[in-house]
Amino acid sequence: MSPAPRFASILVICDGNHCRSPIAEALLRSAVGEGGPRIESAGLTALEGVPAHPLAQQILAERGLDISGHRGRQLTLPIALAADLILVMDERQKRECGQLAPSARGRLFLLSHWQPDGRKGIPDPSRGGAKAIYRCFDQISRSVADWIPRLVQNRRSA
Repeated sequence: MSPAPRFASILVICDGNHCRSPIAEALLRSAVGEGGPRIESAGLTALEGVPAHPLAQQILAERGLDISGHRGRQLTLPIALAADLILVMDERQKRECGQLAPSARGRLFLLSHWQPDGRKGIPDPSRGGAKAIYRCFDQISRSVADWIPRLVQNRRSA
């Protein structure tokens, strides 16, 4: 049987909604599969309407995931309130999301929460070139893998 989602909707946040959150959104969606929670992303200072970073698109395409249709969008209060779980990249983003939507504070977690050095968060790779984006992808990939058992539960056979 396929896993049952523990959350109906998951929102992934970064700053520009251009690199980190689109990567995490695609990896989460792929990992939970059909019938999983709705997974979306947004940015605190989004590059509204802008496609994902070309290298982020390439890295995911190499793994069979297509984010060419992604367009950046700004985080708003209604978007935050509609999510059952909000995953952010660092503590600053966690604070800013909590200020925007105080009632969502109990649903806000670092994407890297389960990593041994998770409190450090996942740094913005935008000015670090290709090496930084690949390193960021690896961090996001490990963090997503840690979340999956916590996002879905196995259904018992009837």
